[in-house]
Amino acid sequence: MNTICPFCSLEHSPVVFASGNGFAAIYNISPILPGHSLVVPYQHVTSLFELTEGEISEFFSFARDITAFLCEAFESEAYDWSLQEGLEAGQSISHLHLHIIPRKQGDLADNGDWYGLLQQSVDPENRDRIRLSETEHAAITERLKGLRNRN
Repeated sequence: MNTICPFCSLEHSPVVFASGNGFAAIYNISPILPGHSLVVPYQHVTSLFELTEGEISEFFSFARDITAFLCEAFESEAYDWSLQEGLEAGQSISHLHLHIIPRKQGDLADNGDWYGLLQQSVDPENRDRIRLSETEHAAITERLKGLRNRN
């Protein structure tokens, strides 16, 4: 796992398109499908077990709100959530984060392919890995901020 935490400096970061109750939503720099975003606590925690019951409730309530927003923004009625804890589970950044991936019919050859693609998207050795440029990432983030502010 990474030793420098890229999620610990999000509180005033321009990459955040939504925030609330100590959590941020950011667009994934290596999306496997359009809309692929992350919900991240501002507090550095590596596990759900480090959150209080109240914080867990707020985390998942915020994630539900962001999921509904992303499904609307990306014209989807389905989604996948993935929360990986520990290297053995595929966690690549040692900071709790939930992947939200809006889905559409036919977006992948097999509906279950998303998990393998998710694992490949965090592998820096993967030459097929999609990685948005800073300009592309900023444009998507600004679009999402604008949509969010209209709601």
